[in-house]
Parts: sequence; C-alpha cells; structure tokens
Amino acid sequence: MKIAIIYNQNKLSGKLTKLFTGSYAYHIGFLDEESDTFYDMHLLVRKISWKAKKYKDYTLHACELTVDDCENYLKQDSLHIRYGVLDYVLFALRPVYHLFGKSTRNAEGWICSEMVNQWLWRKSGNKATPFHLDDKPPSPADFERWLRAH
Repeated sequence: MKIAIIYNQNKLSGKLTKLFTGSYAYHIGFLDEESDTFYDMHLLVRKISWKAKKYKDYTLHACELTVDDCENYLKQDSLHIRYGVLDYVLFALRPVYHLFGKSTRNAEGWICSEMVNQWLWRKSGNKATPFHLDDKPPSPADFERWLRAH
C-alpha cells in the first residue's frame, strides 16, 4: 500500500493550495498498485480505479497499511464520514482562525488528508504521524513535507 500525493499546478485547486500551504499538493489517498485501487475521499469515502483518474503529477510513499486495513476502514467510515465545500472553505480559512488563537474547525467532515491521518493512526497509534488527532487537520502539503523528511 502506498500513500499517493497528487499535485496540480494547472487547476484552480492546485493554485489555491499553493497559496495557502506553499505546495501544489492538493489531494492525498491510499493506492494499492496491485489491484489499481485508490482509497479516496471525495464527498464520501470511496475506492476507485487509479488508472481511470489519470493523475499525471503525483508521488508515492510506502506505508504500513494493508488492503485489509483500508477495506475495514472504508466499511466503517463510508456510512458516516462525508465532506464538502464548507470543509475546504474552513480549512482554507485556517490562517485567519490562527490569527485569533483559535483552532481550525470542520463542518462535520474530514478533508482527504485527515482521512489519511486517521487511518494511519488507527493502524499504528501515536507512532503513525506527527499530526495528532486533536490538532489542526494536516494538509496534503503537510504530509508531503513530513514524508520527504523521512
């Protein structure tokens, strides 16, 4: 299983992400290269064909999760985890919240990088990532920096 970080310098989503995070990394998920399955979070937790998405600019990083882990987490989360535009708007406003000493909040959903963080923590506990579950949600760019440093 690999963590896939997806970049897009040419679309608005990538440009906005660069503005707020310093990186064009705008999406993240888990990829099982053997079965061509991408565990994605786009409005709801789902799995899709990686090849069908035709991502052109991405990096892959090994992780401890297995296909069985992802299938179990998918079953658990697909019933109640959803996110939408409001979650991304609140995430983009993170710097404003921090100016006032407030934590970033969500609109009841997880952005893609929160899903990745949650699933890694379920597998490995406090050794999984430096992004604690009670802290601000990490961005794909936060994961990019952390994974490149390891």
